[in-house]
Amino acid sequence: MNVELVNTGSELMLGRVLNTHQQWLCRRLADLGHVVTRQVAVADAGNEIQQAVREALSRADLVITTGGLGPTSDDLTRELIAELLGKKLVENQAVRAHIENFFTQRNRPRPAKTSVETFVPDGALFFLNQHGTAPGLAMQLAPNPFRADNKTSWLVMLPGPPRELRPMFDDAI
Repeated sequence: MNVELVNTGSELMLGRVLNTHQQWLCRRLADLGHVVTRQVAVADAGNEIQQAVREALSRADLVITTGGLGPTSDDLTRELIAELLGKKLVENQAVRAHIENFFTQRNRPRPAKTSVETFVPDGALFFLNQHGTAPGLAMQLAPNPFRADNKTSWLVMLPGPPRELRPMFDDAI
């Protein structure tokens, strides 16, 4: 299986944050018998995220993105990938209930900005985040319109914080 990683985050490009996702995911995938053939890091910019995902999907059987699923203004991955794939974002009530419960358990009001995290691309699988609020997402592209051979590919989107990404990968992906 041809696996590619797309790590998003302007903080990675500034050299202030070490990209631990690349090393950790490559090791976990290798332990499972899969070799990552390409990895790229891009800034939180629509053009670059879409281009990197489009290129990865043109080659890979599995593309994993990291970051850009949270509630801040620079978390663009979910929206940009939905746009790239021509998918509408639809509110998911199970994700909404999970986020509300996340804050209720901590006796904290739910910030309004977390509402964006309740929207998932139409038809996507979602993985509730046991250590945060942004769900993981997965979509099967069958056939994959970006591949010349029209083979099926999977696109998996994981949240950026390592304390959220790692357990989600191990438990759900």
